[in-house]
Amino acid sequence: MRHRDQTLGLLQKQIGNAEEVKDISETADEVASNWVNPLSGGTEETNGLIYGLIQSGKTGVLTVTGAIGADEGYRTIIILTSDNDPLYEQTLGRAREAFPGIDIIGKKEFKDVDEFLGRIKGGTCAIVATKNGSVLNTLIENFKKGRVRGLSCLIIDDEADQASLNTKTARADGTRSAINNRIIELRGFFEKNTYLQVTATPQALFLQTPGHDFRPKFTVLSHPGSAYVGGDDFFGDESNLVREFDLEDIITMTAGPQPTPTLEIPRSLLEALDTFMIGATFKRTQEADQNCAFLCHVSTRTADHKHIVDLMRKYKTDLTNELKSKNPTVLVRLKEAYDDLASTHEGVRGTNFDRLIEAIEFYSPGITIKLVNGETDEDVAVKSPYNLFVGGNKLGRGVTIKNLLVSYYGRNPKRPQADTVLQHARMYGYRRKDIGLLRLFLPRELHLVFQAINKMERGLRDLIAKNPSEEFRGVYVESTLSPTRGNVLAPGAIGVYSGGSNYNPAQIMRDESVKASTEKIDKKLAKVKDKDYAEISIEDMQELISLTKPDQSQSEHIWNPMAVAESLAQFAKLQGHKTGYVWVDRDRHLEAKRRETAGLLSGGEYTNVPLDKIALYFFRTSVNRQNNAAWWPQIRFPDGRYAFAFAL
Repeated sequence: MRHRDQTLGLLQKQIGNAEEVKDISETADEVASNWVNPLSGGTEETNGLIYGLIQSGKTGVLTVTGAIGADEGYRTIIILTSDNDPLYEQTLGRAREAFPGIDIIGKKEFKDVDEFLGRIKGGTCAIVATKNGSVLNTLIENFKKGRVRGLSCLIIDDEADQASLNTKTARADGTRSAINNRIIELRGFFEKNTYLQVTATPQALFLQTPGHDFRPKFTVLSHPGSAYVGGDDFFGDESNLVREFDLEDIITMTAGPQPTPTLEIPRSLLEALDTFMIGATFKRTQEADQNCAFLCHVSTRTADHKHIVDLMRKYKTDLTNELKSKNPTVLVRLKEAYDDLASTHEGVRGTNFDRLIEAIEFYSPGITIKLVNGETDEDVAVKSPYNLFVGGNKLGRGVTIKNLLVSYYGRNPKRPQADTVLQHARMYGYRRKDIGLLRLFLPRELHLVFQAINKMERGLRDLIAKNPSEEFRGVYVESTLSPTRGNVLAPGAIGVYSGGSNYNPAQIMRDESVKASTEKIDKKLAKVKDKDYAEISIEDMQELISLTKPDQSQSEHIWNPMAVAESLAQFAKLQGHKTGYVWVDRDRHLEAKRRETAGLLSGGEYTNVPLDKIALYFFRTSVNRQNNAAWWPQIRFPDGRYAFAFAL
């Protein structure tokens, strides 16, 4: 029997769609085709990435990959997960379920060294550990005592951009954070190993310097199934699932600014809760076992969480009492929520409003309110008809909330980090059958942030799909958005191409090596008159850039032909542009080195080309006794509040 077959059989039962299980299997095969052969002997290591979407089922790919690893000869499989007890227990449970023929060792079983080593040496084991300094240190010491370096090891780092990276990188003094140091030591212990990163937010990984130990050497895209609801559903141009509210409502909900916090529930929160009650009640009246969830995620402060719990309790009490008394104000509110959901869900539209109100009156005393943060042991189990979850970071990364219908989100840092904000998108997931019941309430400021992040994610995944190599991984960001936290990035190691800016090589080669490429460019631009422009395809523009020969000895490391070409292609894809402009000037007397952000244009030449698309200015330098003719390019990105960040 093969471990792979067991794991795929379980997924088939859970998913029920043979095509989607086949896609997961093929994705895992693609990962396996890139890893270190565990039986080939010698010393070898590599690292790669499974890049999925938030709550899209990356775990399925992860477990099938682990099963294939066991079949192919990896004796030790280590799964690293967040130092978050609910998430750890979730991961451990999934491993036990997915690997019925593998010995599963949890972190509580590390303490008995002899027993641990006996199990490791006895056969294939899967070890599930949290990214905790003490836990990882115990694990490493156990391996050292057993002298088992010869074992082949597959290390799967779930949420690899969290905790695993060196949070002291920005200091540039060579120091390492504790978790990062332990993972490096763990990877270094095994002579034969593959370190497989898994995440939906790889921005920090791709912005590590080329060749860095934590920058993936290969990337495999994990694809969601047909029932998945994600960024395009909430933040695409056709979305009708988002309801905006005033940012001031968040302030009225937080205890911090109020000397004596009042139990005044903002109108937007009432609307969100009413919408949830209608949607959850509709599902309950259709199927008796349907329990649904509401999420309120607006602060990291525990004092705020407790205050919001009090608001939720007040809502529960008021709703129960006012429905009994047939309070017209509450009935009007609930009718507005009903009408809103009826606009997107045929089932609600065909259900009698009064019948739903009767059901809410019956079920509302059973509303469950759960505070889930670092001070509580509450889980996210959905056991009552109505489950209202309140919390902060503990409700973020990796936690899956079943039957989540309505989310009320308000985390608003001054400079949002794309990867952190995206990990808060608990509303994503396999909810297609309920899509008309889903709603996300958030301030307009954050709506714009999520739209920008969704665009960034689409651009990055499209780039990887077209270019599987790791040569360039440009991250598109808009407005005041930051791709990731600065403490994990090396100072001066990030290049940026921003909207409205010009970039050019500092100098170009003019020796014999440029003759062939100059002739090719000559032919491609033969029909474009001097000091004139023509509209050309993005692909042709990329090819022209690839034919130029920058003088790398003069480079300021801002102009990178591949980075420029891929950035303009990504921008064009996101903006729906198929063409740009090329402007030509021949026999230009250009000799001196230029700053790579200074440009080569003079006078009014900049405006000779329309500003609505990417423009490529091409200058053919003069021939003299010392130099051959060569083409010197300058790229101009259209105006806008966006940029491409990439590692130098």
